[in-house]
Amino acid sequence: MSVGGFEILAPDPRKHREQVCDLCAKTFSLGGYFWVLQNTRERYIGGSHYDWNASRIGVIGERVITHFGVWDYQMRIGSARVRCGGVGAVATHQDFRRHGLMDLTARASVEAMRALGYDMSVLFGIANFYHRYGYTRAWCPETTVVNLPSLPSEKPSVRIHKFAPRPRPDIAALYNREHRRVTGSAVRPTYQRGHFASPSEGYLWADGRGQPIGYVIVKRHPGFLEVFETAGDVEQSLRVVASLARRAPYPEVRFATLPYNTPLARRLRQGNCRVETRFQRNAGPLAATIRLAGALGKMVGELSQRLRRSPMAGWKGDLLIADAREKAILAIRDGRIQLAPSGNARDCIRGGDEIAQLLLGTEDPLDLAEAYGVRLKGQARALAPILFPRQHPILRRCDEM
Repeated sequence: MSVGGFEILAPDPRKHREQVCDLCAKTFSLGGYFWVLQNTRERYIGGSHYDWNASRIGVIGERVITHFGVWDYQMRIGSARVRCGGVGAVATHQDFRRHGLMDLTARASVEAMRALGYDMSVLFGIANFYHRYGYTRAWCPETTVVNLPSLPSEKPSVRIHKFAPRPRPDIAALYNREHRRVTGSAVRPTYQRGHFASPSEGYLWADGRGQPIGYVIVKRHPGFLEVFETAGDVEQSLRVVASLARRAPYPEVRFATLPYNTPLARRLRQGNCRVETRFQRNAGPLAATIRLAGALGKMVGELSQRLRRSPMAGWKGDLLIADAREKAILAIRDGRIQLAPSGNARDCIRGGDEIAQLLLGTEDPLDLAEAYGVRLKGQARALAPILFPRQHPILRRCDEM
């Protein structure tokens, strides 16, 4: 069924801002229409890394009917940084649903991201919808659950100050230091006035000059305390979390979006905890490769480091990598990898949209190849685990779109 007069365009912040915020508030109003409207105006779209050029709206006359939002940020893949389009606020006015209008809007936005130089895209989506635009599983969300008696019994040995968990340069610097090699994480600043999520609490401790050297951000739920984020000394962080949990008291603490290889995660796994992993085929955290060559070009330094640490450090040759839309050649010489301008290679990795998982290290590449039918030809079977090892990617809750 067609809808007459439907047109897709980039939203004009002066003309369309209020209508976009209104549509978001009507679509995602579980927290109350006016609360969502205010937060969308002030934090989520206003005063954030929302990209007015890459986002797309569908209009009929002067009325905004659809919205596909893009937030521009730098995403880490090891030491590399790629330009990522975080997608959110995907909304269609209820009177115009089931007419295929969002399909047109989404495709236009993905193409706009490609034209504007985005390398990858990440979103948190409903089931069985976004795969048609090239999105595949980005990671499997994990929550580490610790019972209160398993947390440290000692009180913090530092003075704790409560703070509003809004963006601050000193807190962002601590976060960036802690996450400097966490694949999937965002380079801050992202949101400028605070995150769209429901209210949370922050607690920090400082050095002798009053400069923060650690913090925790938590949210209270019935029956448990959720930890969004920590930075600084692991023992002090756990003592602060434990003291907050005991005040309520909360019988358990849940660490959300905790990077797998951080000192805190390793410390928790050395004690008593359980890790809950949620597997979703076409829902939850999803990723797409927007420009394969662009992403690989920004990863060559990280890939070279991985190669030089491996038994194949002296290997020479070309490795072709291809997804559903594009191919790229990695020229490998003397432990250094560069992006070749064009060509073909006998050693190759050929797949579809799941190549985004390869770049992120969502799974072991050989398991990925078996599960999705990715073809590994020649030395690609030996090179893939070296260049694209499992990374346990994750995006912290406060940066989600």
